[in-house]
Amino acid sequence: MQPLTPALEDLLEHLEDLDRRLGSLRAGEGAAPAGDLLLLKPDLAEIYDQVDALIADIRSIDAAYRRYHDRFLNLPAVCLCTGVDGVVLEANRAAGALLGIAPARLQGLPLDAHLHPESIPAFRLAVAALGRGEELPAQEFLLVRADGSTVPAAAAVSASYGPGGRVTEFQWVFRDISREKQFEEALRESEERSRTVVESQTELICRRLPDGTITFANDAYCGYVGIPCGDLIGRRYALTIPADDQARIQESLASLTPDHPVSTVEHRVIMPDGSVRWQQWTDTAFFDERGSVVEYQSVGRDITDARMAGEALLLANRKLNLLSDVTRHDILNRLTVLTGYLALFREQVSDPELLEYCRKEEEAIRDIQRYMAFTAEYRDVGVTAPAWRDIRRIVSEAAAALDPGKIAVEVRTGDLEVYADPLIVRVFANLIDNSLRHGGRVTRICIYPEESDRGISLVYEDDGIGIPYEVKENLFKRGFGRQTGFGLFLSREILAITDLSIRETGEPGKGARFEIGVPPGFYRFTGRGQAR
Repeated sequence: MQPLTPALEDLLEHLEDLDRRLGSLRAGEGAAPAGDLLLLKPDLAEIYDQVDALIADIRSIDAAYRRYHDRFLNLPAVCLCTGVDGVVLEANRAAGALLGIAPARLQGLPLDAHLHPESIPAFRLAVAALGRGEELPAQEFLLVRADGSTVPAAAAVSASYGPGGRVTEFQWVFRDISREKQFEEALRESEERSRTVVESQTELICRRLPDGTITFANDAYCGYVGIPCGDLIGRRYALTIPADDQARIQESLASLTPDHPVSTVEHRVIMPDGSVRWQQWTDTAFFDERGSVVEYQSVGRDITDARMAGEALLLANRKLNLLSDVTRHDILNRLTVLTGYLALFREQVSDPELLEYCRKEEEAIRDIQRYMAFTAEYRDVGVTAPAWRDIRRIVSEAAAALDPGKIAVEVRTGDLEVYADPLIVRVFANLIDNSLRHGGRVTRICIYPEESDRGISLVYEDDGIGIPYEVKENLFKRGFGRQTGFGLFLSREILAITDLSIRETGEPGKGARFEIGVPPGFYRFTGRGQAR
């Protein structure tokens, strides 16, 4: 459609021309000749057409305005228009709902009448800046509702300009940020609690950038290195580490990946006073979307005393084992001498009563020898640190020392590993040996896992004659058994080192069945073997 202003100008020009021509007719005497009036008829018709077009344009503009106004009123965003003096010219329904007042009642009132006093200075500064033609970033104000309650809001504002670039009004769009403020406050409180927890920890905690710049350190760390936290943050600092340990640390850090971001390493440090201490650190790497390390978090502790105590305990154990070996060797030597003298004594007497005494003495000697054999085995329990052991490999090692003959030994544990004393191989060797010696008709030995919410049971069963009920309750007692009497007792002791247990659950006549209980955390499926 034709723009409204040019149409009005054309109409005004025609009206002025018509006025001049009518004026000239009035200047003559008498009535205007009919011919002259006829001359004006085309101009009047053109004026009428322009008026009709102008009316159509006005109606079109009015319809467009109504559409705009309806959309403005129903916008979900809170919208207000104010003059340069801050007085509300128009407000939509969302604005009324936010402030708890009808939109029509907002008009004609200054907007700062609905602001909390603490927000008014910032509002007036914003209005002044907009009046100077400046662009403003998003502002935050505290609005006051009709009932006196307050609501925090983020405001975006822009200016409208009239002829000559003069500012005529401002458009304000507010957004209720109450939930964001609540979330920010909750997050702040959570961070404060977390910081308090971290600060109160006795462990050494710090965060570093890849170049070594410290971004955070708790009080324990700062106290340990003897530097105030304020002087430590933002600088590169690390205690001196012996060259032999540096490579181990770098290898540990280099092994960190987004899939495996945590590693633990122990190393020595040289303190400022020249003393050497041992530390254990658990390092966690944080990665960006490209897989590059952006920061490390390290949690450490001084393990010097524990390490020295461990070394002292190890040395004491070695000395005790040496003493035990020497004593055992001497006792066995004396038993050998005693056995020889008893043999000579037996050859020189024929009295049945004396021979019976000799038999009992020889039986006592054999018992002592069995006890010595047991102490030789038991001394190794717990000497070596527990480790992850593959069950298939353990059973294979145990069976290799025996001769199962035609008896099939099936291991259906897949890639199962258990955390146990390395002597666990003796547990399975003892179970297999018992099946071979006492199982009777054994043709098959099977080992498999059964999982439950309490962990996993590693089941060992054979198809032999089983174990009588009256024997079961004494099965794991020291000295009970047909051979040395220490096999199952020793097995239970070996398993107990890492909180594993063992019990017999078979039915007599249907074979022996042992269940080795492994709690959560002490077993894993590595994914390297067959599916379980």
